[in-house]
Amino acid sequence: MASNRAESFGLIDEIGIVADNGSVGVVMAVSEKSEARVTSASTSPLCFIITTIGGRYFGFEAEYLLGVRTSENGEFLQDQVVQGIADQVINLAVRLNVATEGRWDRTEGVLLGAGKCRGYVLVEKVHGSLEVHPSQLLPLPPQFRGPERGWYRGMILFDQSVALVLNTAWVLEEQLGGVMAKTESEGTESIVALQGQVQSKSQAC
Repeated sequence: MASNRAESFGLIDEIGIVADNGSVGVVMAVSEKSEARVTSASTSPLCFIITTIGGRYFGFEAEYLLGVRTSENGEFLQDQVVQGIADQVINLAVRLNVATEGRWDRTEGVLLGAGKCRGYVLVEKVHGSLEVHPSQLLPLPPQFRGPERGWYRGMILFDQSVALVLNTAWVLEEQLGGVMAKTESEGTESIVALQGQVQSKSQAC
C-alpha cells in the first residue's frame, strides 16, 4: 500500500512539473474564464479550501468547513472543545503516510462538519479558498488504485502544482461510524440519511 502511494505521489509531482512549465498554467485564471461559461446551476463553480499536509497540497470541500484554528506551539494533542462540543483531532498525515517531521512548528486545524459528524484535521498551512469550474476537477490517474481511490474526489491545479481533493466522507469516516452507532442504538435518525449528508456531494463528481 505504501509503495502504491509513493508511485501515485510521484505521478502527482510529474503533473506539477508540467504545470510549472506553463503547459496548463492558464487553469489558474479560474474565476475570469470559468464564469463566462457558467450557464446553469449544474456548472456552478466548485469551492475548495487548499492546505498543505506533509509538504503536499490537499483540498477540502469548502461547504463542509466550519472554521480554522491555529496552535502556536505546533500541537493539537487533545480533542478540541468549542462551546461545549468536543471535536476529535484527525491526523491525516498518518492516514496518508506523508512525512511531517519538523513541519509542525505552527499547526492549523481545519474544522469540518457534516450533519452530526465533526472533526479537526491537522494541517501545516491553510492557503485559502479556490473556486474552479467543474471541468477543472480532474479525475485521478490510473496509478491511484485500490482503496485510496475512495480517499479523493479528484485533483485540481494550484500554485503550479497539483492539489488532491479529499473525500469528506473518508476524512470523517471514524466520526461517521461513531454517530451511526449512536443513532442506531437510539433509533433517532436514519443511518442511510446520515451517510447521504456526507457522500451525496462527493458522488456527484
